[in-house]
Amino acid sequence: MDKCEFLQEQREIRRKKALEEHRRMSSLFRENRFAFERQRREAIKKLIESVPDPGLQKRLWETQARWDRIMKSAGSPHNRFVLAKALFWDHVINNWVPALTAVADSTAEQD
Repeated sequence: MDKCEFLQEQREIRRKKALEEHRRMSSLFRENRFAFERQRREAIKKLIESVPDPGLQKRLWETQARWDRIMKSAGSPHNRFVLAKALFWDHVINNWVPALTAVADSTAEQD
């Protein structure tokens, strides 16, 4: 097995695990929202605490708190979807585009 096949196989394993976890959490959401929320928060905590940089951990906790606060005030599933979409595009436009532009500018300067 070459490296590419190995990576594809690993990707497929991760994909299957993610889909299984999504089905489990989706079912839990429908059956027991309290347990779902507890497990969602635990998964977020585990992910953020796995980050080795304390400064980045702090920023991630702040971002998560902001997200939770905004979603809590949404009022309906449709409003949550609209807010999530708006937050996503706000981040893309105000963070990713400037960062990618800076990288492209610095690369152009090196040529």
